[in-house]
Amino acid sequence: MNISVPQKVLAEQLQIVSRAIQQRSPIPVLEGVLFSSDKHKLTLTATNLEMSISTVCQVPHGEGGQVVLPGKITEIVRRLPQESVSIHVRGENLLTEITGGQSEFELYGFSAADYPAMEPQQSASAPVCSFALTAEELRRALRQTLFATSQDEGKPAFTGVYFTLAGKKLTLAASDTFRLAVTHCFVQNTSGEGSFLVPAKTLQEAARIFTDDAVLQAAVYPNLFTLAGENIRFSSRLLDEKFPEIERVIPQKYGGRAIIATSALLQALERASLLAEGTNNVVYLSLGDGLMVIRAASKYGKIQEKLPLVLQGEGVEIAFNVRFLLDMLRVVEGEECSLEFTSSSLPLVMKDALYPDWLYLVLPIKK
Repeated sequence: MNISVPQKVLAEQLQIVSRAIQQRSPIPVLEGVLFSSDKHKLTLTATNLEMSISTVCQVPHGEGGQVVLPGKITEIVRRLPQESVSIHVRGENLLTEITGGQSEFELYGFSAADYPAMEPQQSASAPVCSFALTAEELRRALRQTLFATSQDEGKPAFTGVYFTLAGKKLTLAASDTFRLAVTHCFVQNTSGEGSFLVPAKTLQEAARIFTDDAVLQAAVYPNLFTLAGENIRFSSRLLDEKFPEIERVIPQKYGGRAIIATSALLQALERASLLAEGTNNVVYLSLGDGLMVIRAASKYGKIQEKLPLVLQGEGVEIAFNVRFLLDMLRVVEGEECSLEFTSSSLPLVMKDALYPDWLYLVLPIKK
């Protein structure tokens, strides 16, 4: 392989795929990036066997070939002058020369034949289901759900986001057993229906690499979830776990509903969190006619704050882990949010006025 690529282009592509490089792997080739050139375009691929990221860019001129270069190539190219970067692979030993400006590097390459590919199972040449949505819509839906996933690897079913495709409606749900976030997208070009569970840690990377508003083509296979944009392809293993039925835990009736200014509630709870008690970060909310009273106390002192609200139905006093409330409020985009409740021992449901289909359920702390 002998190619020349603008430094800025190559650096950007490497920055994207490097998110999938496996660090300190017992399989050395996984610590590298696969370079594949067909003379006209260069494809870069990295995988950690849980996810794979590929990018494609045009090559002004060069000779085709393949090589796996150590992950250090990302930093090397980033620090080269903003000129053309030449990559030349020498013979069978795969010693690779990288040249930019007056700088010359030599890296020991690996054979592309040893690089694992994340592809659908051979028995699944056609996807179980597929759909299209914009990258902006995907980022919005992930923003509204990812924060509610569990970090506890002992609860594998709760470490991912649960997708359900029915018709043109895509539902995303996430829970750590103490709270539940559910949102919806309307998608196009659908084929088939089904449900699948994608690890949160790989979806976080998907949200970071698809930064524009391009249309993404999504496909689901028995073992894999793929997203493809114009020049980026993302693949993730699926979690083979059973996610609970979300409809069973969402209350169908409410005793009261409060509407309150989002920014005022967020700022008040951030202040209350400074004195929230214990590992559960307990705050108390008293919702009455026209007023919310927020209280928190610890060995350092106590705080009380009052906020105006509009109340429909009965009031309530209810305790929460303040972190759970803040996680949702920091993502809310509407000027107002609503709090729907029944009693101090039953879940609270929060909604963003701008996205009424986005539902966030939180379990109270029992007194």
